[in-house]
Amino acid sequence: MSEENDRISPVRVLHVIGAMDRGGAESLIMNLYRKIDRNIIQFDFLVHEDRRCDFDEEILELGGRIYRTFRFNGLNYFSYCKSCADFFSNHNDYVAVHVHIGSCAAMVIRGAKRHGLYTIAHSHNTNPPLSILELGFRVFSFPTRYLADCFLACSEEAGRDRFGKRVVSSTAFSVLNNGIDVEQYRFCPEKRKEIRKQVALDDETLAICHIGRFSEEKNHIFLLKVFASLMERTEKKIVLCLIGRGPLEEKIKKEASDMGIQDDVRFFGVRSDVPNLLMGMDCFIFPSIWEGLGIAAIEAQASGLPSILSPALPRIAFCSRTAIRATGLDDPFCWADLAMSAILNAGDREICADEVIKAGFDISRSAKKVTTLYLEHRLEEGK
Repeated sequence: MSEENDRISPVRVLHVIGAMDRGGAESLIMNLYRKIDRNIIQFDFLVHEDRRCDFDEEILELGGRIYRTFRFNGLNYFSYCKSCADFFSNHNDYVAVHVHIGSCAAMVIRGAKRHGLYTIAHSHNTNPPLSILELGFRVFSFPTRYLADCFLACSEEAGRDRFGKRVVSSTAFSVLNNGIDVEQYRFCPEKRKEIRKQVALDDETLAICHIGRFSEEKNHIFLLKVFASLMERTEKKIVLCLIGRGPLEEKIKKEASDMGIQDDVRFFGVRSDVPNLLMGMDCFIFPSIWEGLGIAAIEAQASGLPSILSPALPRIAFCSRTAIRATGLDDPFCWADLAMSAILNAGDREICADEVIKAGFDISRSAKKVTTLYLEHRLEEGK
């Protein structure tokens, strides 16, 4: 290859993550990937799944490479460390290794640094309640705070939980907002009519929605109780639209059936048209037990939806006039009252997109920040 071609070839960044399915961290990475100048920076991925994931096809179309390894489970510590060493022995031309998975981050970072690679540890969540499993996770992830060259998090709270106060107060740490393409979410009455027709929602039906994986932290059973209470507060037809998938999905379906509301709860699965779906909804309810940020809450606000949000969300997640912080997670009736009041007093939805942009959640700003981070390091190293 000629010297000129070497000069114009993009530098490559390796993202290390569990699987590139539709989720908060994964959506952020893909939003960044779509927005960066791929003539300058390209992304590769080291994932921990053999199966084809939601974003794999798009990654390949954008010019990325996907490498696969096995999941770390604690018992395979030595074999996982060896796999990291082997990988970086054969793939050590990255300008940065950007690690998004906590439990094995220290091992990945050690493997990368043996080859002089710049490492970034990225926290996407706060700590869940302590359990035996969570204790093991924290033990294995703890050394990361002493190993990485740079630390990012979706909020200060997520940074403190994963990396500790010392790191968060240092110049090596910064918050990277989970940016979205806000204009895709900006409310449009015509799109609302179109999507409601597609999903069989008439003009009189109130549509309550939630986006999130069916897992413990998303608190779906509490959400069902809130919805049941809402049904008692209106004579209108009302439906709950659940977008996502996960290990607890069948349990949630059974709970809805046991509560006698199964005909009013719709399971949409994973969708690629979330911006349009949000335009068709009337209220967003997000009662998470713990969250690093809650990118779905940002998306809902960008769409101008009245949004009843968990007090577990960090303060920066409340970025528009439609966001309402609930006071606790033990009173579904209070949540239902907040939701009904918000629906009845909903204002101009379109203006909320501007408020989300002003709060710093437009993907253009986030992409500019990571581009600067990758390239400034490269210049400092003289690469």
